[in-house]
Amino acid sequence: MRTDLLDRTVAGIATRARWFLLAEDVPDRRGFLQAVAPSVKLLGVLALVTVTVVQRDLSTVAALAGVAVALAVLSRVPARTFFGRVTGPPTFALVVVAPQAVLMGGPTLDWVPLSVAGVDYVATFTVRVAACVGFLSVLLLTTRFADLLAALRRLRAPTVAVSLLAITYRYLLLFFAELERMVRARRGRTLADPNLRRTWRDSGNFVGTFLLRSLERGERVQRAARARGGTGTTPARSRDSLGAADAAFGLVVLATVAGVGFA
Repeated sequence: MRTDLLDRTVAGIATRARWFLLAEDVPDRRGFLQAVAPSVKLLGVLALVTVTVVQRDLSTVAALAGVAVALAVLSRVPARTFFGRVTGPPTFALVVVAPQAVLMGGPTLDWVPLSVAGVDYVATFTVRVAACVGFLSVLLLTTRFADLLAALRRLRAPTVAVSLLAITYRYLLLFFAELERMVRARRGRTLADPNLRRTWRDSGNFVGTFLLRSLERGERVQRAARARGGTGTTPARSRDSLGAADAAFGLVVLATVAGVGFA
């Protein structure tokens, strides 16, 4: 059975992506944000993200990141699930803006030739990204995707945008499921080959076949949608009135925005 680098890499990416898209057990837990109406939750998180984006002070964005962690804890989001989503984008942001610690002018640190202003900029930018991703993560982890689409419709979001979002989500699930099936089939039908050139050639054939099968699957999804009269909407639980959890979350958002404004 073959377990070369391509198999391990592709299988890891597909498994990780499906784990990211299918974290559907958290919305069923009895937590703080699970009891908040999706539309209220969406507006509150957007307000928190907007406030976070405009901040330039490290202590302020760190406090906002703490608010995101607190919401995750109150909502009983598993630490591995939460930090598994939060650590990726800030790490990438850190790599992108790290040169600013050297390029920005001004006084330098005593023990390393790094600008004080540059280090502060890099740290602030990275923590700000972490805070924004944290707020978005608690929204997505505590809200079923169908309920999120229903909230967008209630908030009068463009119908075309909501439909495209729904189609993209459904197709991504099919995309990575197809990728996992092809990896399993490749492992079961090929033997380990020490020839590096032949391995790279087989890997190229695998990628080409996967792209063709992805296009064919997309066409089948489109034909199926047309046969049903369109993409349709996924049923979602309706919320006729707001409750104590909605008011509490609104107060948290208002207190956070006011605290940042007076900071």
